[in-house]
Amino acid sequence: MNQNLLFIFLLCAAHGQAELSGLQSALQYFGLFGTADSLGISRGQCHYSFWTFALLEERRMCAPDDEHILHLNQLPPVRKPPIMIKCLQREPENETATEPRLLIMRSAKEILNLLKPVGNATKRHEPGNCVVVHFCTATSLECARVAPVVNLLPHFFPTLPIAYVDAYEFGRLNAEIGIVSLPTLMIFHQGRPLIKYDPSWKDSEKRSFARFIMRHTNVKTVDPQAIDPAIVLRSETEPLSNKPIVETDYYLGLAWAFILACLANYLRQTVFWKQLVEMVQRNWRESEETQMEMVD
Repeated sequence: MNQNLLFIFLLCAAHGQAELSGLQSALQYFGLFGTADSLGISRGQCHYSFWTFALLEERRMCAPDDEHILHLNQLPPVRKPPIMIKCLQREPENETATEPRLLIMRSAKEILNLLKPVGNATKRHEPGNCVVVHFCTATSLECARVAPVVNLLPHFFPTLPIAYVDAYEFGRLNAEIGIVSLPTLMIFHQGRPLIKYDPSWKDSEKRSFARFIMRHTNVKTVDPQAIDPAIVLRSETEPLSNKPIVETDYYLGLAWAFILACLANYLRQTVFWKQLVEMVQRNWRESEETQMEMVD
């Protein structure tokens, strides 16, 4: 009898200890209970062990619930320094007769004359001829949205040539220098394309073009307050329009025609098409036989 009571008592004690251990783990997870090993360690903090340091192992030891916030102790990634280009700048006093303007490229010869090297500089840290080229097209909606900002760039950088190239008209040039999206702003140094920028249009990033140029060159903008308000107003619509031009794209029509022709040729070889043709032929023959019987 005593042995049975002792067995029942031990069984209840083991069950109670298991329940107490589970409750203790739950309280410890929520930070409401701490053991002797975790005294002095709060949530969100990690301490270093001397023995792991001596053994050249991982020194960071965290509380049981701190694996979810280890990113707080990680250092931010190191940002690479920008690629800097040293540019030759034109003298403003030599161009007082005309105001800065956006250079619209009409032919390949004009592009070559604009990008030709000046001097013997062969490296980007040596002063050379820098040209900022804006690749876009008049039929693109995104190009029309950034047009007012591009029209104003020559007034922000009067000592730096800024040109516009129609990417639709000069398609071969796009393939040579790697233009894959529009609009794209590219900086040339001594005729070589070095850095390109694909802007995203947001209200807070209207001056992202200017920040891009200042980040990668030694050219700074003029004081925005010094620009004539009439120039700012005129730059909204010219020389690049802020409304896309609607044109018929015949190449796109030919591409769709080729795709539809390939699709039709593929459907002709499928089982479904053969069954459909056989069903139509069978129905046609049956209808002819029915008409012949009615005539007889």
